[in-house]
Amino acid sequence: GTAMATQIGVDVPVVNVEGATGSTGMTQMLASSPGDAMAILIQDTLTTVPAGGASFSMDEVKAVCRLQSMPSALFVKKGTYSSWEELAAAAKKAPGTLQVATVGTNSVDDIVLASLKQELGTSFRAVPFSEPTERYAALLGGHVDVLYEQLGDVREYLDSGQFVPLALSAAEPVEGYEDVPTLTDLGLPDEVMLPQFRGIVVNSETPDETVAALSDACEKAFGTEKFKAFQEENFADADSFQDADEFQAFLDKQYGLIDRQLNAYHLGD
Repeated sequence: GTAMATQIGVDVPVVNVEGATGSTGMTQMLASSPGDAMAILIQDTLTTVPAGGASFSMDEVKAVCRLQSMPSALFVKKGTYSSWEELAAAAKKAPGTLQVATVGTNSVDDIVLASLKQELGTSFRAVPFSEPTERYAALLGGHVDVLYEQLGDVREYLDSGQFVPLALSAAEPVEGYEDVPTLTDLGLPDEVMLPQFRGIVVNSETPDETVAALSDACEKAFGTEKFKAFQEENFADADSFQDADEFQAFLDKQYGLIDRQLNAYHLGD
């Protein structure tokens, strides 16, 4: 909000709206007059649309910019499993017994778990939690065995050594974790590599000139040293930025990929 405000010269108050994996916030944004409000769209919220759990459609939304694209990983608590091979062996030995904390039903998390089961024979049981802190506490407390989450969101637990990544959902190795295999290394198809992202969207009726101005402001904010440091802290890809047209094309492609994966693994409504 602050970075955008600096670029466009007006205050951009940030309102955190909880509920329905971001769908509630999107609905509130769409209820505002076109051009008067923006929303942060993330991968988890996008996934609710083809999964049938959203209160909005993508036809109501127009892309402004993508600011972050980030890897996720399967984490375990320190001292439990030392490698993916060890975890996979345990999952195969007792199918559906090991529990994974996820963001919700019919999520990207579920797609990854379904693909692991189909491609590798590793069967886990998803346990959805609505709040990130609940997921983290569940792993720390031993209530679940695994956590699927973005690296940047659990940075403090990584730095403290409490969480250990065993498999990365990333197109290529992540700096500092080069010895951790990616899901494609393990044999999962490229289509399952659905990066977590954060981008700005507006009401589809927002004038194109307004969208262009906002997209330009995004690019300028993205290039600041402060934002670059924020990106590095969150393990975001250096080439995360996409302008309005690029982000719209990305969203259209992601929607199709997610829809196909949900159908392939018999997920969704």
